[in-house]
Amino acid sequence: MDVRTPCPPPRPNTVFQGDCADLFALLPDNSVDLVLTDPPYKDYQSNRPVAHDKVTAISADTFDLARFIRESERVLKPGCHFYCWCDHLSFPAIFEAIQERTRDVKPRQAAQRLRYKNCLIWVKNNHGSGDLQGNYAPQHELVIYASKGRTRPLESAKRPSNVFFEKDNQGRISFYSKVSNYRFQHGTSKPLAILQRMIQASSKPGELVLDPYGGSLSTAEAAQREGRLYLVGELDPGHCERGVERLRQVTEELLADGFDPRRLAGPHFQVLEPAPRPRTAVQREPLDPPARAATPQRELPDLLRGD
Repeated sequence: MDVRTPCPPPRPNTVFQGDCADLFALLPDNSVDLVLTDPPYKDYQSNRPVAHDKVTAISADTFDLARFIRESERVLKPGCHFYCWCDHLSFPAIFEAIQERTRDVKPRQAAQRLRYKNCLIWVKNNHGSGDLQGNYAPQHELVIYASKGRTRPLESAKRPSNVFFEKDNQGRISFYSKVSNYRFQHGTSKPLAILQRMIQASSKPGELVLDPYGGSLSTAEAAQREGRLYLVGELDPGHCERGVERLRQVTEELLADGFDPRRLAGPHFQVLEPAPRPRTAVQREPLDPPARAATPQRELPDLLRGD
């Protein structure tokens, strides 16, 4: 049984350096208005030839998918939204982990579980590397969109597309540019404008956004610019140091622009002390969904459509 000692919730607008399990341990049930994150679902190191030193490689060694889904579900308020970046290889496992939470449970339990809603797509303005002759060039990333129980309405006057793009006054479409690895010394930073769109659609000003895998802290900046509060965790000390300085600069910029100072406290910084817990090995097999003979096969369009 998971027994937690009640403790005061952490103060908003705080960056936590440490394992996200220790951050989750600080959060009460039903205390967060939005989870938006890009977890280390695979090892990553850019292999493009560049003039700069390579940025720090991303390792999936510490990523516990089941725990991440379970804890995100616990801390989210009922009806609130969950966004998880992924790619086409990791999508099936994350999708299945969410589906498993509502399989064979009573309706009252299902109301407290994550529920898959849709697959969002970011079409990049350039493609990745890989097999240059025998494969199509990868030019997109995916976001799993879910909610805890029955979904609260989106905060959008118009129903948004599940493909992220921009359209000018003449109806011409353009796609959001990839963020350079060297802008924030991080290999997988996401466009601030896309993060702001998700935050606008799934929260109100003054509500709390959680990113347990903060990376370059782009989610925190997007939340701050949209008048939301944030809690962010990040394991790497260098990313934390650079990210906190980035947030300080954003705070100064927003204050100079006349932004409400009551929503600009921080950024605070805290090093997490590892909580005592059993040492268990993280499974390092590929993120493939487990075989379930009793589960009927679904066509891909149905799977991506959600409800």
